[in-house]
Amino acid sequence: MNTFLIAADADPVAKAIESLLSDGSGFQRVTAEEFVGTAFGIEDVLLLGENESSSELIPEAGLPSLGMIQHLGCRPSASLLNLPSRSDSQVIVAGISPNISPRVANRVIGFTGPLPVRPMPDWGVIGVGEVGTEVVKKALGTRSSVGVAEIRTPRSGLLTELGVRRNSLDLLVAGSDVITIHVHAGPTTSPLISDRELGLMKSDAVLINTSDSSVVDEKAVIEALEHGEIAGYATDCPGDAVSAADESLAASGKLIVTTNPLTNQIGAPQQLAKYVVANVEAFKKKSTVRGMYEPIDFPAIGDPSFWSSRMSPRQD
Repeated sequence: MNTFLIAADADPVAKAIESLLSDGSGFQRVTAEEFVGTAFGIEDVLLLGENESSSELIPEAGLPSLGMIQHLGCRPSASLLNLPSRSDSQVIVAGISPNISPRVANRVIGFTGPLPVRPMPDWGVIGVGEVGTEVVKKALGTRSSVGVAEIRTPRSGLLTELGVRRNSLDLLVAGSDVITIHVHAGPTTSPLISDRELGLMKSDAVLINTSDSSVVDEKAVIEALEHGEIAGYATDCPGDAVSAADESLAASGKLIVTTNPLTNQIGAPQQLAKYVVANVEAFKKKSTVRGMYEPIDFPAIGDPSFWSSRMSPRQD
């Protein structure tokens, strides 16, 4: 059983992991080039850093002989997300959402401070995986009402436990004061929020995106802010359009941007390292691996909640 680590030299999570595993047998920190030329087996694990390109490591045929890939960053690539759906690949692909979700939720709640948000707003949470669920709990803790939209059927009993209602994306966007996005980038979410959805939002509503720059049409968001069609936008994953936006939007408090990775926060690398090592041990003991990625596609015919907007097939 071998564990390979591929990450940038300055990656704080990788450094913390290496300090925990360096004395163990079978651990190797390698470059992407070295890994491509390595013979590995179904009991071997690859730990892949935030900024490493999995597309260079994972051929179209997948990695049928590798046992597990543990991604160390917040935003997995499309090649990683699609890997579990390939019929010829049995590799387990996992992320860090179970560990990082409280930090994401705190960031989302923190964004509402500088944004022009009315007291006790109606929240709309898009995506109720590990992160979205934590955001729902945090928002409910502020005595706000919360609704959710989810492309997949939530696990049994989750919405009852949370005390929230599932809506179509259109209804959620149109009725919420704060809309926050927690989905992976992919074919159903690139973009998920376009000028159509922005047009459904209240003029005093704000949008928060901690998922990926591709899940919103950034150009349309900037135009909506400039024309007063929405009240604010906050993100920690800005793309080119947001990065190039007029400084007056930030000065007015309508545009809030941070580029400080959550994995750099005090204590985060050490916490994540312990989580990753525990996940590797769970895989090797054939017990439950946390944070496994699931293939995401259009919902099956018969799900009436999502016959609208880009979270399911639709007709405009």
